[in-house]
Amino acid sequence: MQDEMNATKQMSERSGEHDDLPADLGIYLHVPFCIKRCHFCAFYLVLHEEQRVEQYLQAIEQEIALYASQPGMRERTVATVYVGGGTPTVLRPEQLALIFSNITSRFYLSEQCEITVEATPESLKDKYVDFLQQAGVTRLSIGIQSFDQQERTMLGLSGTRAEAKANVQNAKQAGFSNVNLDLIYGIPNQTVQSWEMTLGYALELDPSHLSCYALSLEKGTRFYNEFRRGLFEVMDPDHEACFQEQAEVQLETLQWSRYELSNWAKPGFACQHNLRYWRGLEYLGLGPSAQSFVSDSRFGNVSSLEHYSKYLMTGQLPIASKEVLSRFQREKERIVFGLRLLEGVPIDWVYRASLDESWAESYETLVEEDYLLPTERCVQLTRKGRQFADTVGMRLL
Repeated sequence: MQDEMNATKQMSERSGEHDDLPADLGIYLHVPFCIKRCHFCAFYLVLHEEQRVEQYLQAIEQEIALYASQPGMRERTVATVYVGGGTPTVLRPEQLALIFSNITSRFYLSEQCEITVEATPESLKDKYVDFLQQAGVTRLSIGIQSFDQQERTMLGLSGTRAEAKANVQNAKQAGFSNVNLDLIYGIPNQTVQSWEMTLGYALELDPSHLSCYALSLEKGTRFYNEFRRGLFEVMDPDHEACFQEQAEVQLETLQWSRYELSNWAKPGFACQHNLRYWRGLEYLGLGPSAQSFVSDSRFGNVSSLEHYSKYLMTGQLPIASKEVLSRFQREKERIVFGLRLLEGVPIDWVYRASLDESWAESYETLVEEDYLLPTERCVQLTRKGRQFADTVGMRLL
């Protein structure tokens, strides 16, 4: 344990050794373990069992080593590391430290590398928060979802509102200045007033970033199954828009910036890792179900811990699917993902994509229907376009 802690403590110190190389890669690392599955969650996860954790740790170490041995990969400088899940903090500190040690021993991290760890509020006890600080973690993303107790029960969350508040405060008092809180709106029976209260409680905790997501029905979730049985009603899009407007009222008054459809930040605290996705930059996904975009290729790992481990124990990367994107596909995807940013995309990107007549026709129709707003410098989603962003994206792909 001490050796691993020393290795993670040196993250910042040794990461600056190769800052002459471009910081051109992000790393996403999926930790699939949870104590239970929340009613809305569709991410790949398995229930926490120590034997399965050990299986995972051996496999992830092998996957990191395999990628680091590929020509040119080890020389790349890593700009962001995002540890998601699942619940990464369900691991014991020494287990998470081992993962950090494997990454830092095989990849070069930039001096300003943003290192995010997702956590549930109930996992952020004193010793665990101290460990994350010592390990070099620079950013916490905490899954609050709601501060209304009835809504928390509806979502299948653990812990009470009071416990959630106390543990976020614990992280802040430990010295974490870059803290994101995940919040959900569109919950059954949720009111704009209860959403206003959740936002108010969140702001009292003084985070640097808020992710405000609309509840979506995903296959495999309890909510989806209840919807199929007629036991769950989806919120009307027009009513859902009232929740977005409430967030705008409360956050813009405090000089927060809505820089992406679902994300708000204080100045200087936009999530650098997620910006890689929206700007079409490269990232390497590690762990079962993790997705990657490297060297004009999109590829994803198998969504099974057992198959993931079997691949790696035989020296094979656990890739389930891979697609090499054409130039036109890259241009289309870059526009679709980039439109999620409130700043929009450069008008030059649209000019290049418009060389394809079919795509240009779809684009012009979206402009005429008031989903897109072109200017001399950029193209942005209109207010109507932001409300139906997924539809706009599908029509442009």
